[in-house]
Formats: sequence, C-alpha cells, structure tokens
Amino acid sequence: MLPILNKDCIVTDVSAAEKNDIIREMAGCLDRAGYLSDVEQFYQDVLEREKVFSTYIGYQIGLPHGKSGGVNEAGLCIAKLPEEILWDEESGEKVSLIIMIAVQAETDNNLHLQILSKLSRLLIHDDFRDDLRSGDKNGIYELIQTNLKEFDK
Repeated sequence: MLPILNKDCIVTDVSAAEKNDIIREMAGCLDRAGYLSDVEQFYQDVLEREKVFSTYIGYQIGLPHGKSGGVNEAGLCIAKLPEEILWDEESGEKVSLIIMIAVQAETDNNLHLQILSKLSRLLIHDDFRDDLRSGDKNGIYELIQTNLKEFDK
C-alpha cells in the first residue's frame, strides 16, 4: 500500500499556467508515483467534477478531486505555483496552492469525503496554510504525514 502522499507528488516547479494544464501535470505526478491505473480517465473525472462545482475553497487554494476508476490507491498531489492562476472563471478566483485528491471509484467508506473534511479543517488555520506555502518538499511532506496519518494504511 502507498502512503497518502509521496514526496514526488509535491511539486514546486509547475510549468503549466492554466487550470486544466496544471490538473493534467498533477495527475501525471500521481500516475508516475503509482497511484493511478489510468491517468487519462482520472484527469477526465477531475475535469467533470470541476464542471459540477468549482473546487476553489478560499485562501487562494484549489482542492480538485475525483473518485475515479483510474485510481489504484488513494493519494494526494500538492502544487505550489510561482504565480496565481485563474481557477474559477465565473467568480474570477485565483489560486497559488493546489491540493489534488485521488480516490478509487469503488470505495464504500466515503474516503474522499473523509480526506476532504480533514483537509478543510486543517486549511482554515492560518499557520497550517502558511506552513504549506513556505515549506520545502520535506517540510510539506512532514506536515501532511503528521496531520493525515490516519489515511495511511
């Protein structure tokens, strides 16, 4: 079993400058780390989820997620962007931090809701957000592992 976060899924050198391209880049990270069985299916499922309702959560943070048949194991990918990008075209909201959640479609334990809930509770705290924004890969990894260890099997 894979941990909920792999250090290779913390990216600070994002080359994409648009939402869909960043989602694709992050899905690729999850795929290379072994979380996905079908990167294209996962990517499309995340885009479909974005069409239902924006995953902008405030604080310049996007929280894209997808329950997908393209997921092998639940995982996270975190991207720190060098510049803000437009996340929600209707509201004009921009993000500089993105946390992507990948969960298997065939789960009966509401794992995606549990992860979303835990992250949402953490992200309301200034110090947690500041630590994510200022941390290097090792610092971010330790922060997530410490606070989401219940999701590691």
